[in-house]
Amino acid sequence: MITRHLTFPGERKYTPSQSYEKSGVDRETAETLWRAMGFPLVPEDEVAFTDTDVELLRAAAGMLERTGMDLAVVVEQARAMGQAAARVAAAQQDVIEEMIPRDDLVKATERALLLSEEALPTLDRLLVYMYRRHLAVASEQRFLVEASEEGGALMSVGFADLSGFTELSQELGVRELAQFIDHFNATTSDVITQSGGRLIKTIGDEVMFGALDAASAASIALTLVEDVSNVDGLPPLKVGLATGNVVAREGDLFGVPVNLAKRIVTAAHRSSVLVDEETHSALASDEDFRFSPLARRHVKGFGHVQMYRLRRAAPQ
Repeated sequence: MITRHLTFPGERKYTPSQSYEKSGVDRETAETLWRAMGFPLVPEDEVAFTDTDVELLRAAAGMLERTGMDLAVVVEQARAMGQAAARVAAAQQDVIEEMIPRDDLVKATERALLLSEEALPTLDRLLVYMYRRHLAVASEQRFLVEASEEGGALMSVGFADLSGFTELSQELGVRELAQFIDHFNATTSDVITQSGGRLIKTIGDEVMFGALDAASAASIALTLVEDVSNVDGLPPLKVGLATGNVVAREGDLFGVPVNLAKRIVTAAHRSSVLVDEETHSALASDEDFRFSPLARRHVKGFGHVQMYRLRRAAPQ
């Protein structure tokens, strides 16, 4: 309870019905937004909401009315922001858990108080700052995306997968595994962002990324294999790339290239990059890359697919 009050201060004094009435928002809209943000519905007899909850619910309803946004659009945005915020909160909780002693309740309380007083106001400012910065970058990139005839966006999508991760994870202790995952996420993220791509998500021992053009995606894939594989204890990587029409929703990418890239990476050998026919065609005249065609192989859901091994061109 102390932790809850420190992280989200304010007296709990409203039941769900009272909060809806005070904010002027109907129950259906309020509960739809609440679920979209990733929170379970509160029992009707539970006093769980603060003045801040009521104020923000009223503000959200006011934004809907002023902008004329469709509720479905707002719900989609709430869901995306809720998922991102939940991940940030979980990551920060990992740090807090390391810093607060468990064996002494008094010291733990004192440490929690100090962290809340010193860190939370700054973290609030940083979150807004980073959101605004990322919004600016996303807006700029959206104007650069080449629209496809089908109404989506033409992009290249890649999956980078750690070879032998399952075996390695069984050998590591809990702390070592956590450090390993942090290191993998940090190094892959640095390579992707510094090369002009966007980290879409991490899925266990796998990273998904996107790029506006095939050349950028190819450069990212090769750099991941060259600079991340077998460095600082990381096992070798393998990467699959595909290019085509994708749909961007809630920070994620969907479409045939995504599914194909996911299949291709499973066919790749460690420390190698495989690409599809579309990526090969886009880079066929690019002197920075060279390709080795592989025998056509059957890929579940796609039939027989032509793949190519991608390498950097030899320096002149």
